[in-house]
Amino acid sequence: MLRNYLKVAIRGLRRNSGASIINILGLSIGLACYILIMIYVVNETGYDRFHSKADRIFRLTTIDEALGVTSNNVAITNPRMPAAAREEVAEVLDATRVLEQGRVRIEKGDDFFYSENAKSVEQNFFSIFDYSVEPANAIERFHQPLKMILTEEMAQTTFGRSDAVGELLSINDQDWEIVGIIRDTPKNSHLGLDVLMSLYPTEADSSTAQYLDAWGGLGMIGYVELDDRSSEASVESQLGEIAWSNDVPEFWVPQLQPLTDIHLGSSEILFDYYHINKGDKVYVYSLSAVAIFVLLIAAFNFMNLATAKSSSRAKEVGIRKVLGGARRHLVRQHLGESVLLVLLATFIAIILVIIASPMLNLGLYEPVQTFLFNRPGLLGVIFLSSIIIGLLSGLYPAFVLSGFQTASILRGKFSGSKSGVGLRKALVILQFTASITMIIGTVFIYRQIDYVKNKDLGFSKDQIVTFQMTDPGMGENLVAFRDRLMTYEGVEKASLSNNMPGRTFGRTGITPEGYDPESNEDTWIVSVLSFDEHYIDMMSMEVVNGRAFDAASGTDQNEAVMVNESFIEQVGWEDPVGMKVIMGNNTERTIIGVVKNFHFADMKHSIEPIIMFYNPGPNGNLSFRLNSENIRESMATAEKLWDEFYPEYPFEYQFFDEEFNQVFAADERFSKLVVSFTWLAIFIACLGLLGLSAFMADQRRKEIGVRKVMGSSVGQVMVLLSKEFIILIGISMVLAWPLAYLAVNNWLGEFQYRIDLLTPLNLIIFLAAGLAALAIGLLTVSYQARAAAVVNPVNSLKEE
Repeated sequence: MLRNYLKVAIRGLRRNSGASIINILGLSIGLACYILIMIYVVNETGYDRFHSKADRIFRLTTIDEALGVTSNNVAITNPRMPAAAREEVAEVLDATRVLEQGRVRIEKGDDFFYSENAKSVEQNFFSIFDYSVEPANAIERFHQPLKMILTEEMAQTTFGRSDAVGELLSINDQDWEIVGIIRDTPKNSHLGLDVLMSLYPTEADSSTAQYLDAWGGLGMIGYVELDDRSSEASVESQLGEIAWSNDVPEFWVPQLQPLTDIHLGSSEILFDYYHINKGDKVYVYSLSAVAIFVLLIAAFNFMNLATAKSSSRAKEVGIRKVLGGARRHLVRQHLGESVLLVLLATFIAIILVIIASPMLNLGLYEPVQTFLFNRPGLLGVIFLSSIIIGLLSGLYPAFVLSGFQTASILRGKFSGSKSGVGLRKALVILQFTASITMIIGTVFIYRQIDYVKNKDLGFSKDQIVTFQMTDPGMGENLVAFRDRLMTYEGVEKASLSNNMPGRTFGRTGITPEGYDPESNEDTWIVSVLSFDEHYIDMMSMEVVNGRAFDAASGTDQNEAVMVNESFIEQVGWEDPVGMKVIMGNNTERTIIGVVKNFHFADMKHSIEPIIMFYNPGPNGNLSFRLNSENIRESMATAEKLWDEFYPEYPFEYQFFDEEFNQVFAADERFSKLVVSFTWLAIFIACLGLLGLSAFMADQRRKEIGVRKVMGSSVGQVMVLLSKEFIILIGISMVLAWPLAYLAVNNWLGEFQYRIDLLTPLNLIIFLAAGLAALAIGLLTVSYQARAAAVVNPVNSLKEE
């Protein structure tokens, strides 16, 4: 019986090869899009889940409720907090502290290299997180000063071999012994690491010991392991009591963030600079919706063509029933054929995924085929989805067609069945509703990304080159290096600063003049930036009140500050120049100037108050602006100067516009993925429309022949065949507009600076997207309508 069903299915494919190719191709592309997005979603939601205690590990964060702070969730805590949590909270089984070292210069004899993700950690870091460390006694030996553990990849890079235990490396003129190697470091973790240094100060390092035992300030990365995930709220409450009993300001509220939420749930969290490849749950949810839309479009397309084609097999069903075929056999036949086609499309889709994945940035750390076959659960979901689509597609012909009376089928009455026509119309409406929604969403995502990238930033980021002077030994000649740079014709300005927009700015507590420093309610926390007298001009910032720092002034470094417009707006001063602010160490500073607001974080954060200090000496960042001519020659000159001042350091620089644009990298990747899948969704919908219109033209060929004999023109026939689809797509437009508005408005909610959806231009975009879909659909249908209209009516009417 099964063999017979298979033969019939293959004959059907051959007999209707054109419709079958359209059906399988459309479904294969739709399934490929669905699988690609599923891979992306599974990868993004799988971060940090390789740890056996992942569901009970939490990161310590802090809600900063001080005045002046709008982005108030930070990924740091008090230095003492993790240890206190372990000692004083019963539900905390263990806790560990991490100090981010960032980029560290490491010397091996006369050679040197850089660790990009160095961290100082405590011994119990390895009891909370699952990292495979060899040899067996490595963790025990790590519990001492000046010990380090390398990843296997880092050891291979440094020594040319994976076994480097016992070797010495020098950092800041101190020798560190390698006591262990981490094998097979998982990549899907928010914690990037290559070098782990023991967080145990030497006897001479009293400052580190004091810092680790301090409650003042925020700066420590901490994690706790709870006895049960449900203890989160209770532990947060206890942590607050512990902090406030140790004179931590009450506007710093300790929080816990589940480890498995860190990767996707930290888009609003600041001081999260050590968090690599930060994701965004909104993008994952949005792309999941796109995956569902594309799959539905492809599935509706497949169902529509399968339903339409079923009417052409009505007489086959009638004859089978006359010859004794039972209804259950007919049901099996149609369901089996449908599932067979979908499984064939699934195998083609997997091949398309393997081919297409290198062209898409899915954030994978392994080939897509390895990712798929290492996750049998994901493959199971994909094939289960395919089988469900196959069963749903075969339901109508299997149960409705097989249930018709034999005499009615053989007289041809099924071809005019209202149920078949109604189902096809509903599926076309659903297809184009999803397609138009995706078109509108794509346009507004692109417009928002373009808006934030081209918004007035309050500074000019073009043609600026930056050096990050991370090594302490580079500070000695830094001012001389800057001054020499400014003597070159190709350099307009050069400046020293402790930071640049787009990076994480530090914060400090201040009390503006007129506020009571004894009141917690009047405590202000503001962002901090320090720079020399050239920075304002070099960045093309605008001083809107007062003056900029002046090297000729003898008091600017110790007595003056500048602030931004947001600072003045929040404090409420009308004439800020000359007003005083008291710093956290009770020193008083005078405001000498106000800088026009500039964006120093992404557009998801509002511009916060910032206070700026004058520092004419060495700082952590050197920047210079090139003129627009001979950039290559100017950079060659800068490299020669670098080799003169810093012969032992590599000439490593970055163009600031490229660095700052990384703030929008995740937004752009999301935009490109949505655009790609939207075009494919439209293609699938039109492919189905092409097949369906061809089928309907074939069904009405005799009617068309009669109309042409009676004098109808080609244009009239085309209108006859097209108007039904125009009405259906028009209904889709009306349904898609509110759906798209809700989806886009929800996505835009993440941005503090966003486009307005209800401007006349944007309302026109809603209309234009619908009309574009209508035009594409009409063009597709018109092709088949014209082909049917130009057929000689004699050929259509000669067969009865």
